[in-house]
Amino acid sequence: MRQTTEVFIPIPKVRNTHCKVEIAGDDQTSRMISSKFIYPTTIGIGTFIMNLSNAFGQLTGKYQAGDVVKFYADNKDNTTLQFLGRIDYVKDNISSEGQFLGIEGRHRSYLLTEHLVCHLATGTSPSQILKDIIDKLPESYGFTYTNVKPDTDSMDVEWNYKPFWDCVFELCKHSKFDCYVDNDLDFHYFEANSIVNERDAIVEGDNFIRIKDWGTNDTYEKTRVTAIGQDDSGLPIIHTAINPNEEDEIKEVFIRPASANTETKVRNIAEAKLEELTNRAAQAKIVSYGLETVKPGENIWLLIPREKIHGQYKLLQITHEFGAKSGGWRTECSIEEEDVGVSQMIQKVSRQTKEGTKPDNIHKMNYSWNFDFLTDRGTHSDTEIIDGVLKVVSGESSGTWTSEVLEIAAPVTSVESRIKGNNLTNTEVWLSVNGGINFFQIGGPGTRDAFYTSGKDLQLRVNFFSSASEASGLALLYK
Repeated sequence: MRQTTEVFIPIPKVRNTHCKVEIAGDDQTSRMISSKFIYPTTIGIGTFIMNLSNAFGQLTGKYQAGDVVKFYADNKDNTTLQFLGRIDYVKDNISSEGQFLGIEGRHRSYLLTEHLVCHLATGTSPSQILKDIIDKLPESYGFTYTNVKPDTDSMDVEWNYKPFWDCVFELCKHSKFDCYVDNDLDFHYFEANSIVNERDAIVEGDNFIRIKDWGTNDTYEKTRVTAIGQDDSGLPIIHTAINPNEEDEIKEVFIRPASANTETKVRNIAEAKLEELTNRAAQAKIVSYGLETVKPGENIWLLIPREKIHGQYKLLQITHEFGAKSGGWRTECSIEEEDVGVSQMIQKVSRQTKEGTKPDNIHKMNYSWNFDFLTDRGTHSDTEIIDGVLKVVSGESSGTWTSEVLEIAAPVTSVESRIKGNNLTNTEVWLSVNGGINFFQIGGPGTRDAFYTSGKDLQLRVNFFSSASEASGLALLYK
């Protein structure tokens, strides 16, 4: 709930509902039995489900996965696009009630649930991290971030093939911001409870229809949070944040944030999580006549005297319902808290499992070329391979080793090197993409080198500048 001292006096709006549902460009409004267009903030992307009359199989085989669905609704001329989605599943249903066509799908931003992120950042603001990982998306996807607001916090992240929207969720939880993607694929990232919708409200006696499950769920209320991180030497860092009002009943939760490697970071994470899990707001699902201007994450006024509800509440999720069964256009608003079901619990377990995984491919290279030096290979100049180690020949102060040539299927575009062993401070790794004609020095972990010289014939060269240098492993990561 958004704290405010403002006085709210509702002014009824004229309702003259106009709706339209388009499937692959066809107007199928008149066939709509029921439909739901679900639009959340932060917790995920939007989805939709619909059921159409399909008498005599007139629509069978007409639509398929990938077709575009649009839902328009307003109180004027049905030109306000409320939801734009992509079909995932088309199914024919026949029962005693008749023949129907079921369609399910996701918001057009669905690719954000398919894309995996490899990213490393230190002391960076969440808003900048969000922009950075959006920039890593293929340009053809068309995502933009003109509505990403700046934040003043900073954080460290180490993501290793983490689902994109899980990254967004982590950023939002850290910064206490909300995020959603609009129908034009532009990201909206803004401070939670900072936006108030001044054009729509839910008012008893005007547009309010019904309310479900209003109340505060004490199940998720906690009195203490223990966070365990790890310092750079691998030793645990522990901090427990305790609610000062905790009495005999101790309700605790444990978290293991992967990015927390200092006492301050661990303490801040524990305290932030405790604040999230105490003094929880009321939650509910409220159904009203269609709300044409609301967006997920906004706060709207609720005025329902019989429930003693009068205030501004956040819309965690908006569900537009339309069809003959719902009696026209209705909007269901999920207030403040999400329902935690089996799918959410599975997602949280998966997220916790991945939190302890260190990233080893932050630039998301597609392939690697590895050398374990268990056999003698390549060309030596004052170097040798003995007992699985590449090193400088005894009595020499430096040496160079050159690999064989590897022919790959397509020209390399970016690379980074990995080398392990002893006394490698000044060791250089060079790469040729044209079979040894030209060589370029390349960087190690965290450094991506882009290649503008076309070539598919890879060859590595290692330059040692110390008699003590030795390598037990070498890898070229490339895209």
